Amino acid sequence: MGEPDSPALRQAVAADLDRKKAAVERALGQPADAVHASVRPSAYRARLALRPNAEGWLGQSLPGTHDHVILDEAPLARPEISALLPLLPALPGLGQVELRSDGAGVVLSAWSPRRGRGARDRRNQGVSTPIRKRLQALDLEALGLRGVALDGQQIAGNARTELVVEGVTHSLSPGTFYQVNLEINALLVAAVGRLVREGAPTGLLDLYSGAGNLSLPLVQGGLPAVLVEQGASSAADARRSLARIGGRAEVRTGDAGAFQPGDAFFDVVVLDPPREGAPGLLPRLLMTRPGTVLYVSCNPQALARDLRGTAELGYTVDRVEIFDMFPQTPHVETLVRLRRRG
Repeated sequence: MGEPDSPALRQAVAADLDRKKAAVERALGQPADAVHASVRPSAYRARLALRPNAEGWLGQSLPGTHDHVILDEAPLARPEISALLPLLPALPGLGQVELRSDGAGVVLSAWSPRRGRGARDRRNQGVSTPIRKRLQALDLEALGLRGVALDGQQIAGNARTELVVEGVTHSLSPGTFYQVNLEINALLVAAVGRLVREGAPTGLLDLYSGAGNLSLPLVQGGLPAVLVEQGASSAADARRSLARIGGRAEVRTGDAGAFQPGDAFFDVVVLDPPREGAPGLLPRLLMTRPGTVLYVSCNPQALARDLRGTAELGYTVDRVEIFDMFPQTPHVETLVRLRRRG
């Protein structure tokens, strides 16, 4: 597709974004009001998931197969991650590794076999001991690593990822999700903030809130909020950030998809569910008659499904913005604003 950041690559990525725009418009049945291209057509991924082969060399599976390919370069990863790949030694015994960048430094977050992120599995405590020693023996300075974590716990250096988004500093634990495209995420957060403020709300509900990426800048600006997030690590990080910035907000650890009318006061809702969407949630939210709902989605089909029936409930989609969060992939991020009629 051309050399990194070449005119040919930019042209190909722009054409691909046109196809993504058409796909979103087909799914939603209306034109997009704005399309945001990625500043980086390649070398944009701030998180890279890897797994070791039997010898411990890190790589990925070929698409649609279980064939393992050792990586010594990753064109979609940020330069600071790509520079690290050929330097990493074999790390046998691990289940998964994620390289996490804040745009400058990189954290290596490793996970034991059979142990999911944030899970508690005492069976792995024994197998983690030799893994821990290997990881602690890594020369952080020589590798260019800021820190190392195992099963969500820091074991060397500083394993937190520091991100500043719309004036809020997030200090993220090794198991906390954040968007892979830092520049596009900044545009997305700014857009959400602008659209929320246009409605002059008095209370915000942020569902699937993660570490507060979308809502904490608004809280810092004085808007009271309730954040609901199921991931314990993300919720804890949101509370940590909230303690730093102040503001009137509550972070609840729980299933955002199970939200019921009356669970919180709000007149504007922001939701950013996982890829499968939030089936059945919007009708419950709209029972409380919020003035505005902002829905962020990485799956146009799930988004279109969830929006079905909202017109009959008195709401209109009056804004669609597309963000190329994942250049050179089929995936796209969409922001939709629903507004109450009358």
